[in-house]
Amino acid sequence: MGQTIATSPADTGDNELQRCRRQLRTLAYEISVAEERERKRIAAGLHDELGQLLAIARLKLGQLGQLAQDAPSRALVEDLRALVLQASRATRSTTFELSPQTLHKLGLEAAIERVGERMERLYGLHVRVEKEEQPPPLCEETLVVLFRVVRELLFNVQKHAQATTATVSLRRMRQRVVISVEDDGVGFEVGQQASDFSPSRGFGLDSVDAQVQAIGGRLEIESSPGAGTRALVSAPLAVRAAGKR
Repeated sequence: MGQTIATSPADTGDNELQRCRRQLRTLAYEISVAEERERKRIAAGLHDELGQLLAIARLKLGQLGQLAQDAPSRALVEDLRALVLQASRATRSTTFELSPQTLHKLGLEAAIERVGERMERLYGLHVRVEKEEQPPPLCEETLVVLFRVVRELLFNVQKHAQATTATVSLRRMRQRVVISVEDDGVGFEVGQQASDFSPSRGFGLDSVDAQVQAIGGRLEIESSPGAGTRALVSAPLAVRAAGKR
């Protein structure tokens, strides 16, 4: 006769909690992937359509300027060309924010370097990127999640750490990629990280952590007051969404 194993209410509750957590991680992953696909579609439209139209408009204004008969007319045309150039730059910037082509064409390291250049230009935060000679092989979904996590961590440094320098290092350890984001800022008590990284401060750590876990990864925060902060992100080189087969 077989045995019947009794399950306590506490065990049932723990199992249900674990199931909900797995579902949350899977949902966060699927939302991230779907959002990136939509971002790529919109970014491609901006680049291929609006970007080209603005380039043609600037060319036509240049031709119009050559035909202008008086100085005020030529000056007005030049002002219009300058505005179109400004719109073109804003379009390129928006395209990169939506879905950086660098990420999909040149890889994670190059995309992070572009983010670092932009943050130094806009906010004065110097970002160093340390990488290995051979980039780790990653599927597109993992690239998207890791890039967005690193970008959010860098934005958090810029907003809250009062840092002058941030260092991003990427290295391969056996069958995992390990990314470190370290700053020379004010630091904080790690036990208070929930409040320090709350969504009201512009960084949803819970959401990011769920996405990292969904690709089989881990997110760890190391910090202390006056000693800066280091965030460690690790993920398998080849992954699929948690809960999928």
